Amino acid sequence: FAIPALYSLALSFLNYKGYGQAKFVGGGNYEALLSYSAFWKAIKNTVFYFLAHLIPVMAGAFLIALAMQTKFMRRMQKIFKPIIFLPQIVPVMATALTFRIIFSKNTGAVNQFFGSSIAWLEDTAWMRWCVVVLVVWRSVGWFMVIFLAGLTTISSDINEAAIIDGASGFQVVKKITMPLMKPIFLFAFVMDAISSFKIYTEPNILIAGTGTLPTDAAPVMSIIANNIRSGNFGMASAAGWILFALILVISLAEMALLKNKDEEGGR
Repeated sequence: FAIPALYSLALSFLNYKGYGQAKFVGGGNYEALLSYSAFWKAIKNTVFYFLAHLIPVMAGAFLIALAMQTKFMRRMQKIFKPIIFLPQIVPVMATALTFRIIFSKNTGAVNQFFGSSIAWLEDTAWMRWCVVVLVVWRSVGWFMVIFLAGLTTISSDINEAAIIDGASGFQVVKKITMPLMKPIFLFAFVMDAISSFKIYTEPNILIAGTGTLPTDAAPVMSIIANNIRSGNFGMASAAGWILFALILVISLAEMALLKNKDEEGGR
């Protein structure tokens, strides 16, 4: 891992097409990217994909995990858990192609059901939201498993004692379960942020198909892939390291927040 990473860092300061002599350009690749409007648009799109699906995924996964802890669902977990987790193991390519059929303008299931003719995958006002729906559908099962693992670390004696003292189910979740789950929530947020900023296949297959992904929906990874296809390895490496810096900043911020919460709890 270290050798390719350091090599790509060196490439980010070069103008190199994969053959011939490499030319040192210093920070030229970074300056070109930061002054490129499409790059900032790609960052904006990536942040949108992250923020738009965050609450539905986290809230949905947590509520499903709570439901799995009820007496009835515990008996049915062997049936429901694989069903809910199934979207995570379906290949992204197959999922994106399926959703492409679902959101098709003329023959799509959504338009057929509502009797509409909305160009979900062509209209810039809707195309990014289609990607969000796909990401939510794929991600809920994964984070449900993470939250279930966190819930199993909370002793049932604590909840039972609270109920005996007169606490309602909602109060138990709000006052006991959620505070004890904060480290798990923060871990899930960091993992989701990392995967969200590396999103690529979903928008490219769902919206672009075999064509070119519109700038209004392209994530940062598309900028990297386009430069690789064009032979601009230095520019692609620079974009990759900018993306790495964004992910690192978010991850460190979340780790700092987790540390602060632990210290407050210790006091």
